[in-house]
Amino acid sequence: MRVLAFGGGLIAVPAIVIADVSLLLAFVIVTWKMVTITNGQTSLAERGLAQQLVMTRSVLVPIFGLLIAATCVAGLSGLTAEPGQLMMGFDGIAFDQATHIGRLWSPIVAAIVLLMVLQVDEGQKPNLFRAMRELLRRAAWLVPGALLVAVLSILLHPVQGWFRSVITGLWFKADAPQGIKIALFFSYVVIFATIRLWLTVAILVLALRRSYRSGAQG
Repeated sequence: MRVLAFGGGLIAVPAIVIADVSLLLAFVIVTWKMVTITNGQTSLAERGLAQQLVMTRSVLVPIFGLLIAATCVAGLSGLTAEPGQLMMGFDGIAFDQATHIGRLWSPIVAAIVLLMVLQVDEGQKPNLFRAMRELLRRAAWLVPGALLVAVLSILLHPVQGWFRSVITGLWFKADAPQGIKIALFFSYVVIFATIRLWLTVAILVLALRRSYRSGAQG
């Protein structure tokens, strides 16, 4: 769906919607696994597909409102020469961003998404503003976690770029069958998206759990 969306045309809008819904569902699955791995309790795995799709709408609509607002503010204030990159904040959770400000923005968006998903886990309706207040309240741990994700994303960028150039070279120069080329391309996309998604969620979940423990000790 992501590849179809970047191809443009009438299919682009529904394709990007399906791609973003899929990314959020993957985000929820990784969150569930990380909470379980760290001996936490969650009911995320007990929700059926219909409930998960309702949740994606409740989370994605306000998140994209946030992305639009951030893009407008950045464009009007001159904060960045490429304010449009902020619209890719959710996409950048799993995929490489083109700018450093985008690589910093995506972990912040991921932290807000995480808090909204956990609201659902607590039986509440996802609320963007409540999640943002919670982010500020737990900023002592979540902000360093987001910065660590951003640093790792910056370090991963040239590595992914090298693999991208190799895949591109094979695509245009090698005489390998088209099927093998397509398999290599999609393997490259999925592997790096998985690495980025796991790194992001793992670091943020660990930071959030540390914040809970600090609050309990305090």
